Amino acid sequence: MNEIFNKNRFFKLVKKEFSERTPVIIKIAAIFSLLLAGYWLSMLIFNGGPASASSRNSYLFLATMITMIIAPFNLYRNYNHPKKGIDYVILPASVTEKFFSMLTNTVIFLPLITFGSILITDTILATISPKMFPGYIFSALVDYEKPFENIFEALILQFGCIFGNFLFQKNKALKTILSGVGLYIALAFILVIMITVVFKDDFQTMQNMKMTLKVENLSDIDKIQGFESIGTILKGFYYSFMVIFYGIFPIAFLTGTFYKMKNQQY
Repeated sequence: MNEIFNKNRFFKLVKKEFSERTPVIIKIAAIFSLLLAGYWLSMLIFNGGPASASSRNSYLFLATMITMIIAPFNLYRNYNHPKKGIDYVILPASVTEKFFSMLTNTVIFLPLITFGSILITDTILATISPKMFPGYIFSALVDYEKPFENIFEALILQFGCIFGNFLFQKNKALKTILSGVGLYIALAFILVIMITVVFKDDFQTMQNMKMTLKVENLSDIDKIQGFESIGTILKGFYYSFMVIFYGIFPIAFLTGTFYKMKNQQY
């Protein structure tokens, strides 16, 4: 198959894969909507207190994030299966088209449908039972703290799960979680080594000063007299982490996924 991206083939593939996965997508969205409805019903039965719009809004984002994490393991769990995965090989589309079709279904369709399903369910419940579900979560969405930052962090986590789903053939979710924990421990270990060995003297100086720093912005740290070098170190740690987490990780996960799809052997 020609590796040149063809938009007509791509849209046909997206349509095909979405139609094939619609039952699973609806099932997942319905589960999270029914959980909200079940919570409302339990409040009616046991005379529970009202659920604020902000708390229901938190559930909306939490459920959507969980959906993003489980999406690859539910929608594309058979891609690298020794037998079932052969169906993907014979699809009349390039690897690039398959890659972006997979991202469309996991990153866009399933989370958005779940988000919309919960939103509609909450709106109906708030309309018929305003005492139990006071207010609509539309207003709470506006006041939600750092929505774009949280969504981007959820995307990075999802990219890691997508890569794990294509990297492992068995026990995908468990191995992906364990790998994520291992990666976290490795980064924490490196940080400890940096503090206790590489920059030990600088942090010891900071501790000996026994001063409480009150700064409103990270850029103000190295402006405090006596903390110029330490402030530079702290800023270096912070910006290095930002580059690794928000830059290197998502690129590495997506690149690794594409590589696995392109070189998958059956």
